[in-house]
Amino acid sequence: MPLNEIPKYLNSETRRLVDSALEDAWRELRNDACVHASPERMKLATTIVALASVGETDPVKLKWFAINAVRGSRQVKAAKARRAIAGGH
Repeated sequence: MPLNEIPKYLNSETRRLVDSALEDAWRELRNDACVHASPERMKLATTIVALASVGETDPVKLKWFAINAVRGSRQVKAAKARRAIAGGH
């Protein structure tokens, strides 16, 4: 995420931290099987920015929470798809 897209109310150090955590998380998620680039990257970014906005500055935690938010979202989508298929038979 370019620094100009990170909210201006975050100080420059936090903005760099957010950018770094996002890139680290994205590198890890790209190794997963099915990555839907734009929505998943946006989910990573919004999760990291939200956490940084309330004071979280540990890059490991920012990355962990963001990755798990995306993976959790994938699980919900997969469960909905399975239910739709099962309900259609």
